[in-house]
This record gives sequence, structure tokens and C-alpha cells, in this order.
Amino acid sequence: MRETAHSQQAQSTRQRRVVHPPTSLASTDERLARMWALTPAQRLQAARQGQLTLAEMLRWAAHAPHEVQLVNNEFFFITALAE
Repeated sequence: MRETAHSQQAQSTRQRRVVHPPTSLASTDERLARMWALTPAQRLQAARQGQLTLAEMLRWAAHAPHEVQLVNNEFFFITALAE
């Protein structure tokens, strides 16, 4: 019985996913791959909904600055974080 409880706990731990706050400088290769699989419009929507971390938005801005909207000559997410 103890083995079963341990197995269930291990499975539960594996199923949890890490949620990074939008201001986090953390990201994973998997998250970046999913971000790059999105269209530019989908990336913008995801960023506005807080689904991308700061690290991911910075990579996006570095790789495709023409896709990222500007507010007062700053990337929109920089302006939003400064408020």
C-alpha cells in the first residue's frame, strides 16, 4: 500500500507544470518552441494575456522586433511593466 501512495505522489508531481510569472526571466526550450510556433498575432495576444514571461518577450523582441508593438518608442511590454 505504501508503494501505491508513493507512486501516486510521484505521478502527481510529474503532472504539475511550472507556471512562470510574466516578469520572470525564466523560460524553457519547450516554452520557447511553443512561442515560436505561434503566429505573430498569437504571440502578441499571448503576451497581452500574461502567458509569456519577460524572458520570452525579450527573445521575441530581439529576434523579430518588427512584430512587437511600440508604445512611446519602447516595446509595449517594457512600458506595461514600468507602470
